Amino acid sequence: MEIQATIPLFYPVRTPEMENAAIEVIRSGNIASGPKIAQFEHNFGRHIGRQNVVTTCDMTSAIVLALKLAGVRPGEEVATLAFSCLSTNSAIAMVGARPVWIDVEPVSMSMCSKDLLSKLTPNTKAVLLYHVSGYPADVAAIYEICKKQRIPLIEDCNNALGATIDGRPVGSVGDFAVYSFYPNRQINGFEGGALVCPDEMTAQHAKRLRRFGIDYETFRDERGEISAKSDVPEIGLSASFSQLNAAVAESQLSTLEKRQYKTRSNARQLSALLNGVAGVRLVEALPKAKPAYWCLLLHSDRRDQLLSALKSKGVACSVVHQRNDIYSGFNSQGKNMQGTSYAMDHLLALPCGWWLGDKHINQIAEFVADV
Repeated sequence: MEIQATIPLFYPVRTPEMENAAIEVIRSGNIASGPKIAQFEHNFGRHIGRQNVVTTCDMTSAIVLALKLAGVRPGEEVATLAFSCLSTNSAIAMVGARPVWIDVEPVSMSMCSKDLLSKLTPNTKAVLLYHVSGYPADVAAIYEICKKQRIPLIEDCNNALGATIDGRPVGSVGDFAVYSFYPNRQINGFEGGALVCPDEMTAQHAKRLRRFGIDYETFRDERGEISAKSDVPEIGLSASFSQLNAAVAESQLSTLEKRQYKTRSNARQLSALLNGVAGVRLVEALPKAKPAYWCLLLHSDRRDQLLSALKSKGVACSVVHQRNDIYSGFNSQGKNMQGTSYAMDHLLALPCGWWLGDKHINQIAEFVADV
């Protein structure tokens, strides 16, 4: 029987403000659409320092839109990490493209820029860069490669909201950036995602594609009926963010910084306690990088023993991801993936979120040391 975790790895934001926001939208009757969507897009953009934010029903849809807008076509290649989530890489298959699996640097868990450069081909049409568990990748080096090769860079910031590198928020370097509002992310929108576009014209294109390709300025005639004169030249998705999602997500922006401060404080404290523990090697953030710490990452030669022991004591921990290049549906095998293989055998994620107090952090460290 699985033991119920007393120290959770993830914990969705749950506040009275969220409840009030949800009730207000439900009572209004304008649940699917309304002004709160544009309001959240604007305010979220201000928070991350970017304009041209387009919200979507989930993160995967945002990546699908990014790939389409980047010009990726069926049969073409997208460079991406195998050590990632299907919510990211499934988008590649959804547009008919083929993933080219890039290795990680296990010390930092950043995409390996040397491996990326060695695997690019004339058929590579985009790079999808995942900031693993909120640890910023070496985005400057990777963007330089993309720029020289004239390949669009899509930053997958799905659990990295609040992370910075070189003093800049993640998502501010690439041509596109994607965020997630899944319940266990920094902003709990019940579900949802956001796509940051390079300019207003691309953002307007994305807004049409997220709703079947419809141009809402011409879609209805003077009677309010669907106009036969309004063409849909490019068929899109059903991927709109609802007003209910937007209102709930918006209610958390004012308290986000406080939660992130507590998460980083917990991560520093837990890192200090684990720093001298034999057999444990903390994943090292890149120079000038400030992780969002979706969880605290470490490597251990006794990872599986540590995983089982911590779970038996009620500490929720995880190996985070299963490498995606094992899935036959992608029809693409990873090559020269020593870093990814090492991570699959050694990586462990520990809780360090804002919901944990000093007592929890000390308990986690003690349990790890005991093993």
